[in-house]
Amino acid sequence: MIKIRYSACCVLLLLLLRLPGLAQGFEIKGAVKDVKYGKIKLLALEDNKVILGEADIRGHQFIVKGKLDYPQPVTLCINGNVTPVFLENTRYQLQTDYFGLNGRQLKGGQLNDEYQYYLQDMRTPSNPDRTAEFLTKYPDSEVGAFLANYWGKYPYSRVKAFLDAMGPHARQSWYGKLVTQREDVMSRSQPGRVVPDFKALGVNGDTVSYNRFRGKVLMLDFWASWCHPCRMEIPHLKKVYQTFHEKGVEILSISVDAVDTAWKKALGQEQMPWPQARDPKGFDENGFRKVFGFGYVPFAVIIGADGKVATVWDRTGKSLEQLLEEALAQTK
Repeated sequence: MIKIRYSACCVLLLLLLRLPGLAQGFEIKGAVKDVKYGKIKLLALEDNKVILGEADIRGHQFIVKGKLDYPQPVTLCINGNVTPVFLENTRYQLQTDYFGLNGRQLKGGQLNDEYQYYLQDMRTPSNPDRTAEFLTKYPDSEVGAFLANYWGKYPYSRVKAFLDAMGPHARQSWYGKLVTQREDVMSRSQPGRVVPDFKALGVNGDTVSYNRFRGKVLMLDFWASWCHPCRMEIPHLKKVYQTFHEKGVEILSISVDAVDTAWKKALGQEQMPWPQARDPKGFDENGFRKVFGFGYVPFAVIIGADGKVATVWDRTGKSLEQLLEEALAQTK
């Protein structure tokens, strides 16, 4: 009985080892007809300093092996000549010449075929629009999940649309989980959410609390002294404040500067006439970024008099003036 169980386990292990994407990792076997000697490298697209695999070319032939933690886009490099491919843990063949190197020549993985379709066949000019079209054709592709993560940073509407277009397998992939996490974080600043009582560090070391502004339309302006677009926007905010403050709108600027002196120096230079505060955690993801779900500055949330998020000013749609007028109209 024990011998039978042992034999069955051995057979199962051998079968598992033969399945693509499991213990054996990836293998690319091929030849470069006009390169007798050299080197082939696989560089991570997200960080080209990370070498996922490399091998010598000898007599035109090579075999490069490695193992991926998850399928991902890779830059395939032969003696300095490069082409983008999408790699997974399976076996490939590559027959090419140096100047004719093309990602389509990597044969063996379905994901690379889909990736080359995106790179070479699609004609939609905008990458976000092309990604949406790709997800319609391949909703459960891990390539689609990668594209959704890469091109779906903001606004929230795009992130949500990409996530909704992804099938269950794509959502459970490495990149799909990143999109899911981003959507969850960004949803914290979407309309209708009750704003929690938050506290920030005031200029004089005091505490600036949301309770001070309850019952009014409040614009939360997240910025930093090191953020050039934030600084360029301040003259516009001064005009907005001058127009809307008398209508009942308050502005609270919260800096994500990690250094107090840099923040206060910028305050002295900009002379903003509305309340100022700083997140003591700076741009750390566990500070105000976690509360309001943003990953960049400038970023602005408009809170209604009812204490709920009215909207986000993401610079892609209506003007700030229009959004404030709408928030004021809701209070009447």
